[in-house]
Amino acid sequence: MTRILPLVLALALACTACAGEDEDVAGGAADLPGPVPEGVEYADPPASAPAAPDFSAELVDGTPVTASDLWADRPVVLVFTASFCDRCAAIHRDVARAVDERDGAIALLGIVGDDDEDAGEYADDLDLGHPVAVAGERVWLSYAAREPSLVALVSRGGKVVRGWPNGIEGEQLAPHLDDLIER
Repeated sequence: MTRILPLVLALALACTACAGEDEDVAGGAADLPGPVPEGVEYADPPASAPAAPDFSAELVDGTPVTASDLWADRPVVLVFTASFCDRCAAIHRDVARAVDERDGAIALLGIVGDDDEDAGEYADDLDLGHPVAVAGERVWLSYAAREPSLVALVSRGGKVVRGWPNGIEGEQLAPHLDDLIER
């Protein structure tokens, strides 16, 4: 028995070390955008476009994110959504497809309310490969998002180019994304 005890202890410690390793959480830090693809340049937003309200929030894995850090390099699509809203999830998926077709030139950030207890499950169920942030009412109201599924398009540099209070389909969003990319 005294020979087995050290072996059991070693196995227990090894298993504990494995369980403690950081796992990629859907909607978390691993889903933040990488560098802007080479050769991509961006068009200037319309001169009349208002400044986008900057905000900080936490991704579903607890990683802090600041919106202006995202739009410093590339345009960003913000999707204000909720875990309980099937229509919102469909919009989020469709917008993600349109963003993905731009091969990293555009970023996407889903935003759920801080009272949404199922935000992590929502991000996990969708598993879009894009971050999902948890933000308070102040962030929502700064974009006039009184309920989900508002979609806002922010240019590189932080100007609100367009917003859709009831969401938008990917096909309709695509030309607006293309207007911000110069190839």
